Amino acid sequence: MFSQKKPYSAVTVTIENLTSESYSVDDLSGIPDLVEVIKLQASGPSEAARAIRKKLKYGNVHRQLRALVLLDGLIQNAGPHFHRGFADEPLLERLRVCGTSGLSDPAVRKKCTELFRDWSQYASTPGLERVARLYRELPKRKVAVTQERSKVIKETENPFGDDEEEQAAVNASRPPVAGPSANWMPQVPQPVVDKKKKKKDKDRGRRGSFNLEAEKEKIKAVIAEASIESTGLMNSLQSINRERQRISENAMALQHFEACKQLRRRILRYVRSARLSRPCSSPGARHRDGRPCPGSPLVRG
Repeated sequence: MFSQKKPYSAVTVTIENLTSESYSVDDLSGIPDLVEVIKLQASGPSEAARAIRKKLKYGNVHRQLRALVLLDGLIQNAGPHFHRGFADEPLLERLRVCGTSGLSDPAVRKKCTELFRDWSQYASTPGLERVARLYRELPKRKVAVTQERSKVIKETENPFGDDEEEQAAVNASRPPVAGPSANWMPQVPQPVVDKKKKKKDKDRGRRGSFNLEAEKEKIKAVIAEASIESTGLMNSLQSINRERQRISENAMALQHFEACKQLRRRILRYVRSARLSRPCSSPGARHRDGRPCPGSPLVRG
């Protein structure tokens, strides 16, 4: 019902230390101690997987490479207890992204390719079957959101989902609801809409005049406020240690985000009004929606 706090024990602390800059990328000296710490508790493998995933997701290039080396060392030395408990879907998906995404550092992608090839030998080892398939498995990357695809990112979505991989794995593990009423939806009567009245109101809104000169000072004030809030949001995001705190738990970041979202709406309304009211430069020109531009005589054939 309520989300439990993720474990933060000696496993996470040890991985934090072993991925620091004080260790060279290929240093394996800390692996035995890490294996012993993981074996001391039942949740050791899952906590180690989460800590390594955090390094792969938020760490710099050195920490990402160190996390991959530690994971390889654990696969080779931690034994069946670790094999059966670490390979969850969030970690596997993060490995796919690191190994295939164009946003990953080339050194990280190269290291992933080498390890994926080496891990393919564990296809018959219990608990490592999915790890062994990484080398030949198609990446499950997220589709990049483009302006053409989405016009505008949905404002109702929360961009501060820090553990979206974990939530996706939880949702995927839930069984579907069974029973005859699972797909039943109540029939809600639709209100009758007068199409002529709707079209008239729409045209009336389009014909509404927009005086750019009169609104100029307001527009400047909104843009200035948006600049201040966006700078505050960036500063708040940069000050958060995402390995220790979710962005959604930072009150200052949420406050700046909500302010930016409201200001964005106001700016988009100004932009749309200015586009609809501006004259066109050539005779017979039309707006994108097919309406003739104000002050632009139609050319008759």
